[in-house]
Amino acid sequence: MSITTYFYYVWQVITNALWFNPKVVEIVEAYPNTFWITLGVAILGGISLLLGQSIILFINRVRPGRFVVSLLLNGILYTLSLVVWAASIWLIGDILLNNIDIDFSTALRIMFVTAAPMTLGFLVLMPYLGTPISKVLHVWSLLLTIGVVRFQYHVGLTTSLIIVGLGWLLILLMTFTIGRPVVYARNAVWHRIVGSPMDAKPEDILLTFSDTQGGKAVKRD
Repeated sequence: MSITTYFYYVWQVITNALWFNPKVVEIVEAYPNTFWITLGVAILGGISLLLGQSIILFINRVRPGRFVVSLLLNGILYTLSLVVWAASIWLIGDILLNNIDIDFSTALRIMFVTAAPMTLGFLVLMPYLGTPISKVLHVWSLLLTIGVVRFQYHVGLTTSLIIVGLGWLLILLMTFTIGRPVVYARNAVWHRIVGSPMDAKPEDILLTFSDTQGGKAVKRD
């Protein structure tokens, strides 16, 4: 498969997932070789999310090489978060619906599809509109996840909501227990590279930057 063909398929998965086309999930479930395509969707989602915060990198004068590395690392980190998300939902689904046999690799491929809305994460770069856009993208991805679980386990909306909700609670529990060192290390690395907290908004950075420049101007006067 050529690079052009690969990205064509990635684009097809993204566009069909954004429109909640169930056929894309059917194809991903039926063909294991779609793993690399859905993986591409997940990594692009993570890269785009960081692009939405790239102003933080620019203001902190991150070198171009480090900027590219940061994008790739964020793509990988976001993909790993989807792996954990897929594992929690797969585990909860297996416990609640033990009569349904779904292998983890299939659940993982389908979960990668839910990253499609995050490929629009670069729009978060817009000052003052970034936060609402971010919330819309996360809700969009959540709705895709609920739809995917319904299709994957052949259950109704209520059962799907329960599985996704319990999966989220499991991740939350892990984050505040065994996952705390991992979260701390991730945030420390981010702060060391870009010089700003991981949850900083573009407008906050701009305000800080403008205040700094204003202070310098006063000193010059």
